[in-house]
Amino acid sequence: MALFIGLHSMGEGMTDDMIRQSWESYKAACAKLGCRPKHTHVNAAQGKAFCVTEAASADMVQQAHDEAKVPVNEVIEVVDFQ
Repeated sequence: MALFIGLHSMGEGMTDDMIRQSWESYKAACAKLGCRPKHTHVNAAQGKAFCVTEAASADMVQQAHDEAKVPVNEVIEVVDFQ
């Protein structure tokens, strides 16, 4: 599996609860599609977030976002240097 970052710009005024609900919906969609959501980083007040997901393709990550009704601006394949 490859590693992908989803970049999100959801608009100002999001709350932590709204972001948390979106993350839970996304995780459920990923489970159906065989993706593995790793974590997300957010700034709810600015409506900005990025999520990290293991998946077979960027299309699968996009499909999971679409199914969860979580808008994603861009999906980028990345390499994790630790």
